[in-house]
Amino acid sequence: MIYNLLEKSCKQYGEQVALECNKTITYNGLNTCAHQVAVELREMGIQEGDSILLAMDNSIEFAIGFFGINLVGATIIPVYMNSGINKLKDIITFYEIKVIVTLPKYKKLFTEIEKEYSKLQMNLLYVQYETEHLQMNRVGEYEIESSTVICKESPAIILFSSGTTNMPKGIMLSNTNIESNVLAISSYLKLSHEDQILLIKNINHASSITGELLVGLANGCTLHMLTGILTASRTLKVLADKKISVLFGVPTLLNAMMAERNFETYDLSALRIINFYGASMAIAKIKELANKFPDTNLIYSYGLTEAAPRVTYIMREQLLAKEGSSGIPIEGTSVEIMAEDQIVPPYKIGEICVKGPNVMQGYYKNEMQTQKVLRDGYLHTGDLGYKDEEGYLYVTGRRDNLIIKTGKNVYPEEIEGVILGFKGIKEVLVRGEADELLGQDIVAYVVGVEGVEFKLVDVLKHCKKALEDYKIPGKIYKVKALEKTISGKI
Repeated sequence: MIYNLLEKSCKQYGEQVALECNKTITYNGLNTCAHQVAVELREMGIQEGDSILLAMDNSIEFAIGFFGINLVGATIIPVYMNSGINKLKDIITFYEIKVIVTLPKYKKLFTEIEKEYSKLQMNLLYVQYETEHLQMNRVGEYEIESSTVICKESPAIILFSSGTTNMPKGIMLSNTNIESNVLAISSYLKLSHEDQILLIKNINHASSITGELLVGLANGCTLHMLTGILTASRTLKVLADKKISVLFGVPTLLNAMMAERNFETYDLSALRIINFYGASMAIAKIKELANKFPDTNLIYSYGLTEAAPRVTYIMREQLLAKEGSSGIPIEGTSVEIMAEDQIVPPYKIGEICVKGPNVMQGYYKNEMQTQKVLRDGYLHTGDLGYKDEEGYLYVTGRRDNLIIKTGKNVYPEEIEGVILGFKGIKEVLVRGEADELLGQDIVAYVVGVEGVEFKLVDVLKHCKKALEDYKIPGKIYKVKALEKTISGKI
């Protein structure tokens, strides 16, 4: 089980600081507190397979609750705390939540929900970590039948698909899914117990949980978890002050960091790894990143929550040599490119399909969608791409994002990559918009680097030099900002 990752680290690094987030906790302390939560849950009557909502933002308590829930064999359902009360109510109902493990600061919110949903017979467990000990105050009681069914196939965790405002799909991941991914990521990152890791993204996502929190703890590292508003300048300051050696981030954050006017004043000499993912990064920006961090190993990873989430990775040398590549499959995982459920030869574009121990169990209460994406032993990702003769993957776009202009297929990611190569542009979104004559016209929205002036006509000329005529945007708008998902994607 996932808990074993923590248990193993405790034996080697027990008194070392595991997490720092306004407070600190050692590996032994984290283990002790997780056991306390597990005991409380058992006393509530929680059994293997019961669904527990882990309702927390970035905090030491999140890790405590996570391991405590896993220890009793229940299903962890992490939730983004700014989802809104209506979505929280829907999740509690749909996922048949038995207990909500949360922070005291959310007492008013969940007391209100509890009054309205008293028929759910829901328990609340408030967890507050103070230095060296854990305070808990559980409220609400209900009777549990003594005969409970132990379900060995229950998911260890259910994560939500990102980027949706409606009820998100619940992605069921087993202990094996998560553990295998943690070990595979660890094999190429090669972390040590001396590494200081900066965890900056919202914790309630697959990349944050598996690829950052669990990978860091499995390797005895010290994780520094940020809370509050994230800015490029704040990130750079923490990197310098804490002598961070490993940074995980999304391209939008890295672009903002490179555009920071005082970038050169920060001492980032301790930084030996930047692992980025979540969205593709333009070749021009990767080259700029390499110039800004000449002694840092740049690692790009491709994946999706349904794969727990890592699928491929590529290191600095290959990243610069094989422009646009997402790398090779992680250990134990295979990737094939398929068209009409048949594997296609190198360089032919098709759907990216994944097989391995990291592939999800399915979507919660959605057998139809599960059967659609899990076929013939493969996870059909919905992403499009190709492989070269050496097996390196190239992701060309998302099938759902495809623009069809005058009958021709256009992948917006290609155009975004070109536009990001124009000096002065920090972010870009390209999408298809309905057009009576063209079917869809290509429209680009760009965000400029602060203090750098440019003309949109020059951006258009830049596109004409690098793109076929039918791929050139019909309209380009300059905007102050682009809306992002809670995981940092545009």
